[in-house]
Amino acid sequence: MIRLKKARKSDLPLLITYELQTITPYLKKDQEKLMAIATTNDFVSKNYPSFTMIYHFLNPIGMYLQKEKSLENLYVKKEVQNEKTMKKIIQKIKPEIEQIKLRKERTEEISFLQKWGFSKVKEEQEFVILKKEG
Repeated sequence: MIRLKKARKSDLPLLITYELQTITPYLKKDQEKLMAIATTNDFVSKNYPSFTMIYHFLNPIGMYLQKEKSLENLYVKKEVQNEKTMKKIIQKIKPEIEQIKLRKERTEEISFLQKWGFSKVKEEQEFVILKKEG
């Protein structure tokens, strides 16, 4: 069972960890990684009410950041990333959003979202914007 729950201040450590796991794999230099850690702590601390935690039963398995009707970030733990779980998450999130912004390198997620009703509409710098079809 997939549940969505608005993030609370007590979720900050987990949100920061998840956010860093969406950024650091794409950074090559240690200096870039240190900057990411510093800015992520500040960003998440200021914006945690805009985050939603994703739970599988009682276990947190991911999070996303929503700004109005745009999903700016989606993170799901690798060990639970399978088509069945991702489909359930997208079905829960899809009514709330019109577009998703992902890093270009996340080709698997982009392909999955295209399969489930999102079309690639543009690329900006290191991101891809997908819009809900229909």
